[in-house]
Amino acid sequence: MFNAPRYLYEFENFKLDAENRSLWCEGELVSIPPKVLDTLILLVERNGEIVSREELLEKVWKETFVEEGNINYTISQLRKILGEKDLIQTVSKRGYRFNGKIEKVLNADKPKPFEQFLISDRKPGKAQKTLRWAVSLAILIVVLGFGAAAFRSKNEVITNLSNEQMSNDSRPKTVEALQFYTRGKMILDDRDAENRGERAIEEFQKAVTLDPTLAVAHAGLAEGLVNLAVGANGTKGNDFYAKAKIAVNRAIALDENLAEAYTTRGLIRRSCDWDFKGADEDYRRATELKPNSALAHVRYAHLLSPLGKHDEAIAEMNKAYLIDPISEVVLTSQFAVLEARGEYAAAISKAQEFLQINPNHSPANRALATFLYHTGEYQKVIEIGEKNIAKTPNRKPFHWLSLLSASYLKLNQLEKSQELLKELETEAENNSKARHSLAMNYAESNQIEKAIEALQKGFDDREERMIWIKIEPRFSNLRNNKDFLAIVEKMNLNLTE
Repeated sequence: MFNAPRYLYEFENFKLDAENRSLWCEGELVSIPPKVLDTLILLVERNGEIVSREELLEKVWKETFVEEGNINYTISQLRKILGEKDLIQTVSKRGYRFNGKIEKVLNADKPKPFEQFLISDRKPGKAQKTLRWAVSLAILIVVLGFGAAAFRSKNEVITNLSNEQMSNDSRPKTVEALQFYTRGKMILDDRDAENRGERAIEEFQKAVTLDPTLAVAHAGLAEGLVNLAVGANGTKGNDFYAKAKIAVNRAIALDENLAEAYTTRGLIRRSCDWDFKGADEDYRRATELKPNSALAHVRYAHLLSPLGKHDEAIAEMNKAYLIDPISEVVLTSQFAVLEARGEYAAAISKAQEFLQINPNHSPANRALATFLYHTGEYQKVIEIGEKNIAKTPNRKPFHWLSLLSASYLKLNQLEKSQELLKELETEAENNSKARHSLAMNYAESNQIEKAIEALQKGFDDREERMIWIKIEPRFSNLRNNKDFLAIVEKMNLNLTE
């Protein structure tokens, strides 16, 4: 495959490799989401021509149901990445076109054996060492055909593997192992991918099988297993967590300076072990090793907030935002921290701002409805909830059942409230997450014993959502209940150090 000529599109200070799906700026690999990259490639290949919104929907989001608001958000992201240089022109009521001078040039770079990318035994200077690894692995990723399209953090794979303190034993031994790791990372970072946890794990497992010393692959495997654990019902996540612990500890044993491993272990300690001191240590270590990791700062914020350390949590979220201001994870993760701090007006504003460019985002719609509920806007909650439930006519998500039942109760529409509550109770029989939402409804309607019983089951199942109970506004009726306080104490949520 290396014999066929390959062309690059050059414009401004960018180079676009459409074949290998990567974008470069002044020799540096650019972090760009998959759909944004697809949009750029389509516009560049049709340079000067108008591409209609219908065509964008058909070609970029083929076989996926989305609304035109996704186009607005994608174009906005693309313009930010390109530096607001008016390269993407909006043609009123017709579509978009690329409005720049493009040169199509032959890419003369020839692939080299993997060994030529490795650092020699001679110890180079600090700057030289980091630069050589960064450049070499950037080139390698392009050669392999895996651009950074799906990576949310800037040059994440390169940064992982170019850590100047990484031991020789933990560097990739084969091209194939790195290839499988990169595939796994791209799948895991694509939040729209179906079964992304299972598919990513399969790729990471291939990587560690080929190269058992590749620390980042073990860390990736752990992250994939945690993804499955968090989404699992009841105690079903415990097996995933147990395997994730083995994988992440193996990664740290191979490379004690791998920030991603500490970021993942911190999540395990927070969500599964309720070891908040240990999680705090891991997140601090991760952010020391890799200060520009938005994910590490986000997860640290979501550790601090449930413990009542709201100011510190906000500080971590602000750091994450400065690092990656267009990250969906960063933008939506602000919601929980603002809710915990009681800043509902700011939370509503943030959610509405996000929904203006991504109106179909289910978690953001749910967050907005939750904040409106806290401010007494029950009719608005019902309007948003009914609209979202209509999108899934065959199934009513438990979180909407909980919010709608509570809102109808507040408006004294008892029959409708009870109807939805019964549906939620049925869902909660086999769903620990639905049971947690049901506990909120019980608490608000002064069915205290039922609320405590549901929370005790959540404690026994080690349901991940339990870590928020201390600061959850809908549990305010339980704040002085001795059984509730006993659960909080057993979970170590009173940690103040």
